Amino acid sequence: MMQISALNRLNSRVKRIEHFGMHVDLVKTSKGVVRIGSMPDISKLLNFHGFREEIVVVPPWKGSMAGDNHTGEEFVLWNAQVKGSIKRAYVGAPEDLNLIYRHLDETFSFFFDQNRINIVKKRWLKKWFDRQPAAPVYENGSLTILIENQNIILTDQGRSLYNQNELGASYDPDALVETTLKKVDRDSHNRPSLEIKAIGTGNGFVGTVTSCLVRFENKVVWIDPCGYPAHSLAQHQVHWDDITHIIITHNHEDHIQGFSACLKRAEKTGHPINLITAPSIYEVLENQFTPLCPDFSQLIRLIPIFPGKKLSLGSIDVECRWNHHFLPYGTLGLKFTGGGKSFGFSGDTKFDDRINNLVNREELLPQWFASCDLVFHEVDFDNPNSVHTHWKSLEKLAQSISGQVLGYHTPFLANAPLPLVEQGKTYNLG
Repeated sequence: MMQISALNRLNSRVKRIEHFGMHVDLVKTSKGVVRIGSMPDISKLLNFHGFREEIVVVPPWKGSMAGDNHTGEEFVLWNAQVKGSIKRAYVGAPEDLNLIYRHLDETFSFFFDQNRINIVKKRWLKKWFDRQPAAPVYENGSLTILIENQNIILTDQGRSLYNQNELGASYDPDALVETTLKKVDRDSHNRPSLEIKAIGTGNGFVGTVTSCLVRFENKVVWIDPCGYPAHSLAQHQVHWDDITHIIITHNHEDHIQGFSACLKRAEKTGHPINLITAPSIYEVLENQFTPLCPDFSQLIRLIPIFPGKKLSLGSIDVECRWNHHFLPYGTLGLKFTGGGKSFGFSGDTKFDDRINNLVNREELLPQWFASCDLVFHEVDFDNPNSVHTHWKSLEKLAQSISGQVLGYHTPFLANAPLPLVEQGKTYNLG
């Protein structure tokens, strides 16, 4: 059985990071390290294994039930913007470069203004993403990269270093998914009370990205599916096919990491995804993923949700609000009510009294969660001026809510100044 996040040496110049059947190859050249392709959480995997690449090859977009080979680049860029980095050359066929550039421009380029009030478009993508078309050859001194007929070939100083077709893949990610699913028991038991399971509590920089399940009666709602869905759920004894609905709160990569895999699972099973989200968020998803899955509209059964309007899924009610976050398509906060109990999920939002006083939006006040017995709320321990909710502000919010408030979207701290969501734990509101 493959190790999780294994680093394997293919030859004297090529190493391969493998993760749940997906992989990227790293080639040592005279112009630095060249990375071939991407995958969910690639920035974390590169850091873990100690790589810094100078050139990234963007292959034709392909997906599997474990994920796809374009998702991952947004947080490579966020790492560069937040922590500083080199400007990488992105090499690929013009159509592939333009596709990934357009997708990144729809998310990575937006941020708050200096006062954290309005959303503005930045020029960061051009700062960090250097488009270098290979049509079909890219040349950089003695290094050449040929992209032709679905193959990628690197030569350097007259020596052949890499031929993708000859190396092939070590594992079939779809076969690993099916093997994993066979080891997990199905669970069709009705839940008489709201049950919340934390699948991930981290963010795009650390840990498993924030993701949780909400169960009530026969509904199993997955909020923001994380990468490698079959494997991530199986680690917590949840079978992927038990999910009845998916909610996407917004279009940042750390909240849609597993979405391409879910689409590929829908293709395989013939069962469309019951997708709950706002129409504006859906439009971006449709625009982004249709090139990967041409039957996108048949793979999705959209259940639109609107702030101020209650959505009923059988006996569970779902409400949403627009958060204060930095995407123009909107970011959702959520409330679930079932069996006389309520669960609140903040989504990414900047809760701050000063900002609330300026934007004057009632739904951003702590009272929105007043009826909740349990609230998962994002938290930032380090920077009160960041784009996320500082822990001092969350501490103040928690004092206004009678239910329990737990922080997430952060590295887990054993001695945090306020209680945190525990990854893998099930919270029962019976």
